[in-house]
Amino acid sequence: MPPVSSPETTSPAAGLGRPGSLEGLRVLDLSRVLAGPFCAMLLADLGAEVIKVESPDGDDSRHFGPWYNGESAYYRLFNRSKYGVTMDLKLDGERTRLLELVRRSDVVIENFRPGVMDRLGLSPELLMKENPRLVIVSISGFGQDGPLQNAPAYDLIAQAMSGLMSITGWPGGQPTRVGISIGDVVPGLYGAIAALAAINERHNTGRGQHIDVAMLDSLVSVLESVGMRALHGEEPVACGNDHAMSTPFSTYQTGDGAIAIAIAGDRLFPRLTVALNRSEWLADERFMEQTRRNEFPVEFRAALEEALSPFTADEAIELLAAHHVPVSKVYSVNQALNSEHAAHRGAVATEADGFRTLASPLRLTGSVAPSPAPTLGQHNALIEEWVSGPERTGH
Repeated sequence: MPPVSSPETTSPAAGLGRPGSLEGLRVLDLSRVLAGPFCAMLLADLGAEVIKVESPDGDDSRHFGPWYNGESAYYRLFNRSKYGVTMDLKLDGERTRLLELVRRSDVVIENFRPGVMDRLGLSPELLMKENPRLVIVSISGFGQDGPLQNAPAYDLIAQAMSGLMSITGWPGGQPTRVGISIGDVVPGLYGAIAALAAINERHNTGRGQHIDVAMLDSLVSVLESVGMRALHGEEPVACGNDHAMSTPFSTYQTGDGAIAIAIAGDRLFPRLTVALNRSEWLADERFMEQTRRNEFPVEFRAALEEALSPFTADEAIELLAAHHVPVSKVYSVNQALNSEHAAHRGAVATEADGFRTLASPLRLTGSVAPSPAPTLGQHNALIEEWVSGPERTGH
């Protein structure tokens, strides 16, 4: 990663011949592991100058596999395109240097447990006193206030408490965790959105603000139709791959394996009947309308799988796709990452040293190509240069 003093390479976007969307925005990333680093990564992907501040021992995620040339691939994903420095914030001198950076920054992202920043002598109130224009994004398990504010939280705990696990899995089975750390990813997304909204608000008010993002709040907010059903008289339960409000909308067995078919509403349903030569379904009172099919999901599944049974999965996909029915095979992760479509869309990016990583889906003119995550303390020598720059505390 180039020194910030080089005018032609002040951001990873410079090599593209255009500024990043967030060029000029400086972000201090005090966070670790996932939710906070992911939030900061999104801003780095758009050209913000993100300075990752770690303890001398480093972010815990540096010890997470898998490994690439001795480095954590997990850490590299969430900390790409950032500068990296180390500070022991338990030491007075190090906190003083951090405050110098705070006065010259726009955003601070942290995901300590509530109260830790206060105990370090770096409370949000103090940081905003040092820089009234500062936007602070605090991501925690349960928020900065409330009866659970001091409770430890991880993705699994947030998923369990949000109700999400109760509606994931098979009917009558055990509650099931979503297969990615969605309890960290969703608040990370919300944190990035909130930071940019607060920066825009600052244009009008001249002041920053402290943003409180909670993992549990974030997961509850994305319960979408499940949450609406619960609020209006239902008790949602797990239904496997089925959709509680649309049929057919699930995985269905063909002659040699399952495929996914997704039909919402009645507009697409006739295409399915034509493709499978089952015009009688349009006259069957159980199947002719979406609301009726939802009342007879077991019976419709039996009818659909009987119609699919003469075909292999590939044959069924080809047939249904020819009739513009939404259909797909069920991909493994490796198949998804290496598909022709993924290659065309650039879903996997390769950094300068050959490291393959998940690409940003954000396609702005100011999106930047990923550069390698910093090694521990790689940019410590730049701290004096940063803290000698102009402060950003004025209105």
